[in-house]
Amino acid sequence: MQFRPVDTVVRLHARYGDVVRFGAGPFSFVALYGADANRLILADRVDAFRWRDAFEMLAPVDGDTALVVSDGAAHKRRRRLVQPAFHTKRINGYVDLMVEETDRVLDSWRAGQELRVYDELRRAVRRIVVRALFGEELRARADEIGDVLEPALQFVDQRLTQQIKIDLPWTKWHRCKQARARTDAIVDAEVERRRASGRPDSGDDILAMLLAAVDEDGGPGLSDEEIRDQVVSLIAAGYHTTSGALAWAVRALLVEPGVWDKTRAEVEEMAAGGQLTVDALASMQYLDGVVHESLRLWPPGFISGRGTAEDVEFGGHTIPAGSMVLYSPWVTHRLPALWEMPESFRPERWTADPLPYSFVPFGGGYRRCIGFAFATLELKVMIARLVQRVRLDLLDDDATPIGTAGLRPRGGVHARVRECDPIAGAGR
Repeated sequence: MQFRPVDTVVRLHARYGDVVRFGAGPFSFVALYGADANRLILADRVDAFRWRDAFEMLAPVDGDTALVVSDGAAHKRRRRLVQPAFHTKRINGYVDLMVEETDRVLDSWRAGQELRVYDELRRAVRRIVVRALFGEELRARADEIGDVLEPALQFVDQRLTQQIKIDLPWTKWHRCKQARARTDAIVDAEVERRRASGRPDSGDDILAMLLAAVDEDGGPGLSDEEIRDQVVSLIAAGYHTTSGALAWAVRALLVEPGVWDKTRAEVEEMAAGGQLTVDALASMQYLDGVVHESLRLWPPGFISGRGTAEDVEFGGHTIPAGSMVLYSPWVTHRLPALWEMPESFRPERWTADPLPYSFVPFGGGYRRCIGFAFATLELKVMIARLVQRVRLDLLDDDATPIGTAGLRPRGGVHARVRECDPIAGAGR
């Protein structure tokens, strides 16, 4: 499981079916597969499961009060306070920012240049998320913030057996703790600066919304620790997993016959004057299918887990309290019973809604990833801008999935720039 985790979860299901117990000691698991399992974990019995048990590995980066490691009443309270920052109208307001930062990367590309698309576009993704969180005040420090947090992201992206928490100066754990402390210092300084201004909740960025949050009794909504943890966890999730999803989508555009040209044709037809607007993006059904089909075949979170707070029944089996339960979007998204020609990349299939809980790249139910709409819009904007401005040739295709916190293709999508339009970037 530690060395080829994706292959392992696939083989376990193929050999043993929808309920599989495996592992030993602290690495004992029960895997539940399929849409019915997803429904059980994400909706029907959601309160019978604990998130903290499964996501403790993310706490060094995300913090003890982040939504992803919160349970019960604490989670419901924090999510209610954070949710307004992710309303659709607010998210749609970030389209121009997304275009601008994508153009900033594409403007540096030249015909004949060889590059790894994952590394290049990841820079744009992290600038987008930092600017969405902090607005223009920390725009110049977007790369710095990403670089500061990187050692922590690298720590949690290791295999579980490698995440050894020995706090000595030369260890990855020490560098992880230092990275989180330095990131905290940047966030704390910005919060202090805004409060000193007398208008901490002014502005259209996510931090302003968190500072403006008010509890049900009218008191302050989020503590400084809660604000800090939500911000840092959003930085981590906002560019680590999204970068992986974007790499898979670009690879599909390059290897699937006709997909790049069809996507480009639709973007050119729907984006009047080349401008990517909310309405134009909403009309791009084929592009939407490309994004969803990429998330279906290569969900960055190929597996997820929960700890059982009580006994749970599934498929004629009793999973006792205290078990670690896994479910796999990767396997579910490839089941022939749920998907016609499941291994084929078919953006056209998304003209109809999938069966409930057969498509869960962001989880589901009331605990679905709070940033799912932001991430989906970001993928659409960045892919649309890429096909508008660039032609790429894939040089080699090492599509082996790697990573723990978020899957990405091992080759990073190694490509050569055939064409790059410098004019499209001027009409921002």
